[in-house]
Amino acid sequence: MATNLLATAPVPLGTAASFAVLAGSTVTNTGATVVNGDLGLSPGVAVTGFPPGTVTGTIHVNDATAATAKNDLLIAYTNAVGRPVTATVATELGGTTLTPGVYNSASGTFTINGTLTLDGQGDPNAVFIFQTASTLITGAASNVTLINAAQSGNVFWQVGSSATLGANSTLRGSILALTSITVTTGATVDGRTLAASGAVTLDTNTINRPAVAQATTTTLTSAPDPSGFGQPKVLTATVTAASGTPTGTVTFFDGATPLGSAPLNGSGVATLTVSTLSPGSHSLLAVYGGSANFTSSISPVDVQTVTSDRTQLTASPALLKLFPFPHLEYPFLSAKLTDLDTGQPIPGQVLTFTTGGAFLGTAVTDATGTATLSNPLALIPILLNGGYNVTYAGTPGHQPASAHGGIIVA
Repeated sequence: MATNLLATAPVPLGTAASFAVLAGSTVTNTGATVVNGDLGLSPGVAVTGFPPGTVTGTIHVNDATAATAKNDLLIAYTNAVGRPVTATVATELGGTTLTPGVYNSASGTFTINGTLTLDGQGDPNAVFIFQTASTLITGAASNVTLINAAQSGNVFWQVGSSATLGANSTLRGSILALTSITVTTGATVDGRTLAASGAVTLDTNTINRPAVAQATTTTLTSAPDPSGFGQPKVLTATVTAASGTPTGTVTFFDGATPLGSAPLNGSGVATLTVSTLSPGSHSLLAVYGGSANFTSSISPVDVQTVTSDRTQLTASPALLKLFPFPHLEYPFLSAKLTDLDTGQPIPGQVLTFTTGGAFLGTAVTDATGTATLSNPLALIPILLNGGYNVTYAGTPGHQPASAHGGIIVA
């Protein structure tokens, strides 16, 4: 279920997020490459070409930090692989414009020749995930451009084997390659080059790691709890981080079913009022979609109990007229059904009339909640049993009820 909820959330990179370059076997550079961010290697020990290359962050070679980042990279890779696919598109992405979503190709590979445009549609939290079973290959001078608030930090390239970026090309987003990444002469990556088991090979490149988003925690409450069927319930999500106030949108779920979304206010709180939950137990979740500066997060489950409304059934006494001959006054039998929680009548419900175990008939409540039954044959059994009984079977929103109607002699 969690995978479905996070279908449009950023891939969680964990400690790997601070790295612009991360590899498994070697990191090799030629020329005046600039790495803006950390550079790491694990379990390999060979990092060459720095200098002449420069790293603005920290270089971690086969240390605990690099090992932890490598483990987080593998977790992120698995997360990206498991995202539900929005659409299967052509292998060649150049010359196309795509909106937020999760994409794969029938061939299991992607190529970019020309320009791929990613349209965030005005949402800075829009996420683009590209899944390949094998390779990602970009042509010389190819380009990935971002429009309408799309962010490099929310673009992810999951590569089943290796990625090769063409000379003087520009790629935006984080490459999560299972094997290796080759960035050829003059290419720029506005994102990350993260290779799980193989090498990252650089040649006079610029690797600009996006700003590292802060981790967040989301909590959820619902009130009142328990609540009656149809009663408004306020769902309140609070998103916090170590510093600053998260921004963006929270989506509320009943299990895997979305209930609606709401923006975070200036205090990091989002609220949604719902009144459509059916009677029973509901496992509610709040999912914060994250932003360029804050990671996505999911709240613990909040169990909300919705009860059926209480009902009241009242039966009017049967009026027995002795003169000029014994008979039941019309309408013979009458009962009224009321919702005790709202005080309103309950129309359109079937009431069953019986006496002494004998079935007398059924009638449907009208707009006032009243049902009447006219059965001339009911006189004798009602007299013998001292009145009659009415039962209401109930519905998912209303509890069952029963009542007894006596006899008045006039």
